[in-house]
Amino acid sequence: MAGASFQIQVRHIQVAKKEVADLLMETVGSTKAGVPQVQLLMKLAGKYSTCRSKDDGGNLGWVEMGWNPEDPRKPRGGFRKLENEELHDIIGKALEKNEIEQGVVFGPVQTKQGYHVVIISNEFKTNRIL
Repeated sequence: MAGASFQIQVRHIQVAKKEVADLLMETVGSTKAGVPQVQLLMKLAGKYSTCRSKDDGGNLGWVEMGWNPEDPRKPRGGFRKLENEELHDIIGKALEKNEIEQGVVFGPVQTKQGYHVVIISNEFKTNRIL
């Protein structure tokens, strides 16, 4: 049985105040979508983010998202999640609703760690036989 799976590379800026997140979102969002937004977010993450990922341009790493072929709405178990499970769930739901896409800034969204401005900097899609 075949199933769809893809990996996304997530980058973000994490800050304590919503007002700061809104300004960062506005700044990154005013830049041309795609590589320019990713590059600007990386630069701003290094300067303003409170997350340890700031030293790597806000890189949270590659995350595998997948779907159960019996019910495409339900994620398949066993895939790598973000360390911040709240953020992982927010991104997963945004992907399901097509509210987030590669190279376009998303947010700000709030978790227990603060406010996040997020971008999917890369993605890799595969089809698997299950």
